[in-house]
Amino acid sequence: MPPRDELGTSFVRLLEEPTAGALWDYNRTLRQLQGVDTTAARAVLRAFHACVRALESKSASRAASRWGAVLGTAAVGSVNLPELRDRQERGLEELVKHALPAFLEVGAAVQSAQAWEIEARLIYDEFAWFLDEELWEVSAAARPDLSDEERRGRIDAVLAPLLDPSVPDTDRAALLLDVFRSVLSARVLPLLDAAATSAKAGGRPIS
Repeated sequence: MPPRDELGTSFVRLLEEPTAGALWDYNRTLRQLQGVDTTAARAVLRAFHACVRALESKSASRAASRWGAVLGTAAVGSVNLPELRDRQERGLEELVKHALPAFLEVGAAVQSAQAWEIEARLIYDEFAWFLDEELWEVSAAARPDLSDEERRGRIDAVLAPLLDPSVPDTDRAALLLDVFRSVLSARVLPLLDAAATSAKAGGRPIS
């Protein structure tokens, strides 16, 4: 069993630099937890891992410089769990709005219809499908008061840039990584809180 503090520390490191290796390792870490259901969190980890590997494969293509830049800047600044928990408690709009990179406001660049770009669009379609379902479940748990129409509108606002071919590929790739970060936070933070609560209440220790 991993020490309780290690769960939070390693998760912060994962969010700061979500490499395929770090995602793989954290999935194994969650698998060791007892007394909590980690199924949903591990499903996001598995999809996030597949996403990162798919983007990595693009870095070996003729677009290596652009894809490499996205993966090279995937790391974010310092992350702290209290701030992440606060966003989660305030609902989907707060959880996700911090994931939207500012450069998406810049006008889309003209792109050529090269084969690698068409293949790249399939990546966005595939993972947008997964994220659509995840965001719906996260939103339903955080904001049960929203109507289906309101919930759908908010989720569409998040996913629309991923499916918009006029948005530069590198911008969509960066957004994809950031939305995965937000969804993963929504799945993992309750597990960390449950582990801490169990320990304080004298339940089964995590370590």
